[in-house]
Amino acid sequence: MKQLFIFAFILISCKAERSVTINYDLDEPVKVEVTAISYYTTLEGEHEKVGTVARLYFTNEYSQKAETFYLNRTFIADRSEGYLKKSYPGELAYRTPKLEIIAQGQKVTDIIGYEDFDSAVVAKITIPDRWKKQISQMTRQIDLDRIERRRWEITRLLSGEVPLNTNVTNMLKLPMIPNAQIDSVLTKGIRGIDGKKCIEYIVYLQEKEPFPYFIWEQHISTVNSGKPFKSYHPKEAVYENRYEVALNLANGIPCREYEYKYGTHGMQNPETGDSVTFKSQISHERFYKPVAQ
Repeated sequence: MKQLFIFAFILISCKAERSVTINYDLDEPVKVEVTAISYYTTLEGEHEKVGTVARLYFTNEYSQKAETFYLNRTFIADRSEGYLKKSYPGELAYRTPKLEIIAQGQKVTDIIGYEDFDSAVVAKITIPDRWKKQISQMTRQIDLDRIERRRWEITRLLSGEVPLNTNVTNMLKLPMIPNAQIDSVLTKGIRGIDGKKCIEYIVYLQEKEPFPYFIWEQHISTVNSGKPFKSYHPKEAVYENRYEVALNLANGIPCREYEYKYGTHGMQNPETGDSVTFKSQISHERFYKPVAQ
């Protein structure tokens, strides 16, 4: 009897490790401190040339009323370094003093905050006015909103009972993401992060760069092989993206996110029509630390 009991316990334990249940419902608001670190690198032959290291700090507060979820982001500080430290729109967006995302499950219904991006962020950067004008002209609110929608949707892909260590692509209702296409979603195992029990999964996707000018400018200004192409104009850039998420099983809030993006960027001579490409390697990592209430 004792042997049967032990055998049965092993079977139950193995079964429990094959899947987990993910629930995003919040009984009360949850506040986290987020550290976001990004590396913007373009290639000199096979060697990486790091041009920008972005370091930003902010808080996220998650709450729920009935079926509606709210994320309120508050900017704290920017400690970025390098060529794009005061110009890349995707990083400057974190400087928006307050941002609110409203969602119904996976679907974002409203984003409030980027309509004041020029006055609240760009106007306050300590750079010449001609550069501020350039940033404003090349940054659309719709692109900033799309970044936030994509981030929310990817960190809300899984729901209910989810098998571990499995390709779950065909089990999911994948969101339609403008300028991006999800190829596959793979779950991994359970990992402890800062005392939290988190499920890890990987999303493979392809996406277009909403701000191709800025990476091009860093490349032709800081990388020797790029400098001869200063008279060229930037064209569309595309990325192969590996997006890793660790999700807190207790509340569905991320424990950690990591994106690795391998980009191919085009540029063209406006007089001859000749086109060339260069490569980039960009990473984004975000750490979520709970704040005691």
